[in-house]
Amino acid sequence: MGKESVQTLFHRHLGQIAYNEALNLQHDVHAKVKSGELEAVILSLEHPKTLTLGKHATRDNLLLAPEQLESQGVVLCQTDRGGEVTAHNPGQLVIYPILPIASLGLSPRRYVDILCTSVIETLSQYGIESRQDEQFPGVWVGNQKICAIGVRISSRVSMHGLALNVNNALDLFTVIIPCGIRQRGVTSMQQVLSAPMDFQTVRETLVGSLAKNLGLKLQAFKSE
Repeated sequence: MGKESVQTLFHRHLGQIAYNEALNLQHDVHAKVKSGELEAVILSLEHPKTLTLGKHATRDNLLLAPEQLESQGVVLCQTDRGGEVTAHNPGQLVIYPILPIASLGLSPRRYVDILCTSVIETLSQYGIESRQDEQFPGVWVGNQKICAIGVRISSRVSMHGLALNVNNALDLFTVIIPCGIRQRGVTSMQQVLSAPMDFQTVRETLVGSLAKNLGLKLQAFKSE
């Protein structure tokens, strides 16, 4: 599949879904994008209270034992993305773009930059000034992370993506060292603006920004 044949980004919103269920869906969509059955897909969703560990993550960044987490209703998942440990919970917007990045003419670095730029553009629509950091991945408001980035590229097709803190509670981040970074904190759009966000509008803004920055036409995904 050449760059000229990838024209549409199909968006599917999943609502709240368990992490491993979403991971299985990612693998299924990844296979279809790899084969050319689908052009490019973006999944938007929320997860219940979940901690995920990247493939090279150290468990030293977990501040509670697995049985303690389980007693608090937190699911712990090992995953195949890059990066360290991060937290997911309702009110956080999770975006999984599954894209043929080579066919789109993107290097892995350029792809990650597009993810970050799209988040920064979205936040700017709400008057939130944010930035990338050369030392630490993700998107930052001052020294507080507002969006985690963790991707995997297999057979030149991307998986995983980003998690933007919109309205989610931040207490789950206190039981980990987020992304292995000890000296910085975590924030959310709600915390920065001292008001809850319209989650659907934030989602539509971010998905639209991603499609624009990828040079693709956005279309709703029609499942069978």
